[in-house]
Order: sequence, then C-alpha cells, then structure tokens
Amino acid sequence: MKEKETFCAALFLAGKPIELATLQRIAAADADRLAAFASEFNGLSIGLHIRSVGGGYQMVADPALSEDLESFFGEKSETLSRNALETVSIIAYKQPVTKAEVDQIRGVDSSGSMRTLIDKNFITVSGRKNVAGKPLLYITTPYFLEHFGLEDLSELPTFKEWKELRGNL
Repeated sequence: MKEKETFCAALFLAGKPIELATLQRIAAADADRLAAFASEFNGLSIGLHIRSVGGGYQMVADPALSEDLESFFGEKSETLSRNALETVSIIAYKQPVTKAEVDQIRGVDSSGSMRTLIDKNFITVSGRKNVAGKPLLYITTPYFLEHFGLEDLSELPTFKEWKELRGNL
C-alpha cells in the first residue's frame, strides 16, 4: 500500500514529469502497478489528475477544471506565436532537421522562432548533419511533450487526421 502513496507524493512534490524508471525506483513498483495507481487516482475525482507524458507521469490539475481556475490563477501554459508553432511543428515531424530545411519548408527565415523555441526549451540541438558546412540538427525536447500533453511523438496527428480536425473547426 505504501507504494501508491509514495508514487502520488513523488508526483505532487516534483511538480513536473518524472521518468518511469525513476518512479519505479521511488515507489518500488513495476510499470503496470504504476499505471494502475494512476488510473485509480484519476477515478477519485478530487481535482487532480495524473497524466502519462514523455515516458513518465505528471500530476496536474484536472483539465475539466481549467476554465474555472483560470480566472483565479491565469493561464499557466506558455503561449507561442503562429510562427513559432509552425516552426516547432516542422521540427517535431521532420526531426532531426536543420534550420535551412525548416526555412525551405516555411518559405521564410526561421531564426527568430528557433531562438524563441530554444529559449523556452521546446527544441534543442542534437548534433550536426554530416554534409558540407556541418549545420546544426534540431529536435524537440521532453518539455515539448509535456507542454502539449504527449506521451511520445507518435501521438502527433497524421496529415489525414489534421485535415479531418481542421474540417470540423
């Protein structure tokens, strides 16, 4: 029984996602038990929610309460400009990718957006491309997954899903 309490307390105290391997050591429980603890906790309807994100878990306010709480605490998420969203989307789908490749897809210089995304920890340099000039390669960070509530990049919508979503707006 102590495993469950340790799991929840660790998530509460961390305030950010904790990797699965770390949680397994902290709570002395396997991945299936941790998933069961999260599911049980989420069924309590107490205003808090444990979400699976970026290969681990994070405790957050229940998304159903966000509108009610925004008026008291404001919106807590980072806001990104349309240019930054376009840039990070390209990087997420094409990574690892160079700035020149991002610029070519967007049709404009992405320097400002990429600086913003690096400053806000949405993207990072992962190395250099083995071509003339050895340009930097960019990838998304674990914070990107956390911010958008994704477990991993496979949860990004496909082009077909995106078109369907866009048609419903």
